[in-house]
Amino acid sequence: MVCHTGFDLVGEWLMKLPAGWDIPLDIRVHIGDRPGRQREIVADGHLVLVLHKAPVAKLKHRESVYFWRPPGGDWRCSERGQPKPVLEGMIEEYDDAVDALSLTHDTAVSATQKFHVLERVGPLNRAIRNFTDTLAKAHSTIDDSDAESELQKFLDHASDVARSCELLQEDARNSLDFHIARQGELQAIHSRSVEKTTHRLNTMATVFLPLTAMASVFGMNLKSGLEQAPPWMFWAIMVGSIIAGMVVSELFAVFKLRGESRKENAGASKSGG
Repeated sequence: MVCHTGFDLVGEWLMKLPAGWDIPLDIRVHIGDRPGRQREIVADGHLVLVLHKAPVAKLKHRESVYFWRPPGGDWRCSERGQPKPVLEGMIEEYDDAVDALSLTHDTAVSATQKFHVLERVGPLNRAIRNFTDTLAKAHSTIDDSDAESELQKFLDHASDVARSCELLQEDARNSLDFHIARQGELQAIHSRSVEKTTHRLNTMATVFLPLTAMASVFGMNLKSGLEQAPPWMFWAIMVGSIIAGMVVSELFAVFKLRGESRKENAGASKSGG
């Protein structure tokens, strides 16, 4: 059996059916130089399966394997080796790929690492799902009980791998969503902490600004008429400046709360409308 493979500009393996396969024309017309999507083709009791190997990272092509079962005959495949071990090996490749991604997912810390897992598991999930669907459709077309039983074992194994891959994709998506939400929550906490610190600094500046201004005014070497004022005048000016600063600070806080309240009411009105 000869399998001709190559690589074209589209990024897909060129593949032809082995020359020794006596397949009906009705099947051959549905198979071109490229393997195309995973599928089963049935005609005149002949069954041909087009199955893809597990996708490899950074490779765009799809490496496929043909399986053929003539009426009442044994399985054949376009790969070297016996068809059943080849098919089992393809399923094991999917299983190993899922296990490797699961390990990467468990050790992922950053959003980039989590996205890398999600990016890899997507094509893998689609491929194993189509792989399983093709086996299921082929299983329903076989009328031989022994062949049906053997294919059912492969189908069960592939279904388990597909389920594991689907769960991994869901876990990876939830993990990335949680990571993004957690980072947003931490950012919000940090922003509130900065806002509180800024408010304290603004309050201190508001309180002491009048006092600093008054100290600057009375510290100038100009006659103001208070040069001979009694000592209590100094304390009265200082206390009055502090009180004025506190009043201004409270007024600023009140106006800020009113502004935030108006924004919340406006947002509630829009969402309600």
